Amino acid sequence: MQFIFTGISLIVIRNLYHTIVTFRMSESKFREVLPKHGMLAVEDITTMVMCKPKLLPLKSVTLEKLEKMQREAQEIIQQQEQAAQQCSTSALDQ
Repeated sequence: MQFIFTGISLIVIRNLYHTIVTFRMSESKFREVLPKHGMLAVEDITTMVMCKPKLLPLKSVTLEKLEKMQREAQEIIQQQEQAAQQCSTSALDQ
């Protein structure tokens, strides 16, 4: 890549891609001259993009399901114990 400074304008010559880009500081415009034959390349620069933060759950779905199953099992056990106590107290009363 060659740089040629002439007064207030800057001319950049790229021999590899056969393109000439002229930039005039007073006009602030780009003018591209593309080749009629040869190779044409496009330069793409990747940049970082800021995204919204992703909120992660404190408990996983599987853990919540297991805890729910455990609570239901505890409730069933308590109901069975209460039913057993009621049967035993009614049997003692008779």
